[in-house]
Amino acid sequence: MRNRKEGILGLLIVIFCLVGYVVGCTHDDVILASSGSDIQRGEQKLTLTDPKQTFDKAHSNVQWSTAYLGATSLLTGRFDNFGVTSFAFDESNADGINFEAWVWLNAVNTSEPGRDEGCLLETFGTDASLTTEDENLAIIKSTSITLSTTDKGYDVKADLTFHGATHEVVCKMNYIGKTLSGTSEVLGFDLQFSFLAKTDFGIESTSIGDNVTVKINTNFKIAP
Repeated sequence: MRNRKEGILGLLIVIFCLVGYVVGCTHDDVILASSGSDIQRGEQKLTLTDPKQTFDKAHSNVQWSTAYLGATSLLTGRFDNFGVTSFAFDESNADGINFEAWVWLNAVNTSEPGRDEGCLLETFGTDASLTTEDENLAIIKSTSITLSTTDKGYDVKADLTFHGATHEVVCKMNYIGKTLSGTSEVLGFDLQFSFLAKTDFGIESTSIGDNVTVKINTNFKIAP
């Protein structure tokens, strides 16, 4: 009797295992849940063609960094004079996003006056007397923008014009968010990209690396 019960129990175990195997391996009609990012974007819009929407230069900045001598710690700086020629943003629609911005090259600031007023201006191919002349401008203008598939940011291709040359750069743009300042809304963005100063733009200097990284932090105001 005992052997018979053990035999029946063993048969049941085998049957349950077979059923589990069949169910587990025949799920052609089952939709598996995605393990990717759950990216949700809002409906925020911004355009400088609206006179109530303005660039907040006082709370924005343009920073750059490159390896000193091409191999050591970072040499960093910023530009004191910069601006946004055009800017349009539509949070969920990449076709509604575009921008153009500029810096004056002779407004470079590394907190070392001797370097800023001397070798850097010569390296950039400009001088302290220039303003909006072509040789004193670096301009970035978006050419295509797509919604990132891995985060809430935006993948940007842009033309960078600098030191007499224009080359495409690949950028990452992020919408940081918004808050109130008095009665105005303030929206924040950042844009980061790298370019090859020596290879693509003909910069001749032993003090810097070929690769230069630029980070632009911008704020815009929307008046009520």
